[in-house]
Amino acid sequence: MHLLIDIGNSTVVVALTTDGGNVDKTWRFKTIKDQTMAYYRHELYTGSKKYQINFADITKVVISSVVPEVNDDIAQAISDLTGVTPLFFNIEHAKRFMTFDVESPSQVGKDRLADSIGAICCYGTPAIIIDMGTATTVSVIDEDRRFLGGMIIPGTKTSLAALSNRASQLPSITIEHPHNVIGKNTLENMHSGIVYGTAAMIDGIIEKIIAEMQGSETGKSPKIIGTGGMAKTIMPYCQHDIIVDDHLIFKGLNIACSTSLGVEMTA
Repeated sequence: MHLLIDIGNSTVVVALTTDGGNVDKTWRFKTIKDQTMAYYRHELYTGSKKYQINFADITKVVISSVVPEVNDDIAQAISDLTGVTPLFFNIEHAKRFMTFDVESPSQVGKDRLADSIGAICCYGTPAIIIDMGTATTVSVIDEDRRFLGGMIIPGTKTSLAALSNRASQLPSITIEHPHNVIGKNTLENMHSGIVYGTAAMIDGIIEKIIAEMQGSETGKSPKIIGTGGMAKTIMPYCQHDIIVDDHLIFKGLNIACSTSLGVEMTA
């Protein structure tokens, strides 16, 4: 079994996969930069007990991280629990699957790279990948497997928290499905605004990206893949046909770092 870990700005998500690459179980806990190794070891251990995972069965651990401050603590916790030294996913793994048409490939977030590999290998190219986490990131891959760049946008929950914090008469709310586009009270206005507003933004971004891609090349329409914590909440309200894949990053990590599954770029 393989243990795949996505260290994000808000949460650490852990996935257990079989040798065939299928995601079997997942759990998550908070990313806390100033916590000690004991915290991460406790969270990993608690998750393993809840989902009846025997750490002795783990043969490989792969980590994608956008929070370098916690890397050493999590790596030590993993090593203590499993006896396996984790492999940190990096740009060199990604270069086996794509080329880059950006100024600094090494600065592209590891989560976006893993998402892109998952999209390339599972859905094909060209592709637009929208990952809705603490930040909403948009990554664009052309038909020739070139990473063209994309966007980084404040995430849905991040935007909502900023609104509630800065506007004294607006409460903190949980994001729920709105009953109508036109809200009849403050809560309905906020629910509609964050859900329909974010969905409309995503639709508009997709249209602009497709137009820009069509202006520079000819070929098939891109696959649009959504992932991240807010994808299932927001993307049903989008007008475009978007594939929602909760496990896209783990598929990418497993493919990129598995010699049995890795498919390298052809010359």
